[in-house]
Amino acid sequence: MAFYFLLYWHFLLMVMVIMIVAGIITFLFPKFPSIVVLIISGVMGFVYSICIDFKDASLFFIGINCVVSLISILLIRYLLFLKRKAEEMEKEV
Repeated sequence: MAFYFLLYWHFLLMVMVIMIVAGIITFLFPKFPSIVVLIISGVMGFVYSICIDFKDASLFFIGINCVVSLISILLIRYLLFLKRKAEEMEKEV
């Protein structure tokens, strides 16, 4: 297992970059459709599976990328929701 992570350290790097980019896109452009970000992250997982010549696991890479980007999208959406609610409560007081 440790050998896998040493050999494919770029998988972890890809997952981190996908999470950061999805969060930044969602934060900077809140009206941008989330499904587009999920599709792009899925395509990146497919491209990654082709690049490492491991097409059998492409569904796994696509799923992991979509889940990771969905987590960051939901966290940013929740942050924006809390910000909006705080501003509404501030106006009431």
